[in-house]
Amino acid sequence: MSIIEMILGGLGVLVAAALSGFVVGNIRGSGKTEAKAKQQRTEENAAATVAAAERKAEVTKEASNVQQSVNHMSGDDVDRELRDTWKRPGGG
Repeated sequence: MSIIEMILGGLGVLVAAALSGFVVGNIRGSGKTEAKAKQQRTEENAAATVAAAERKAEVTKEASNVQQSVNHMSGDDVDRELRDTWKRPGGG
């Protein structure tokens, strides 16, 4: 073997080592990025669930308040309130 072949072989080994290090680092970084994205999706889903529960509680409370108001009104007052508040589109 000549000196040139040994130098080229050594350079080839160095290039292969550098390339394998780059690939391993890239794979490790991709795994961390995927884990971070999964964590963020989980947090966003939890926040959306909490917001939906809060909206549902608010709607339920409002419905209860309306039901209580209607129960304390006379039938004529309920009819008048519905006529004044709810109109058909284009009905005037």
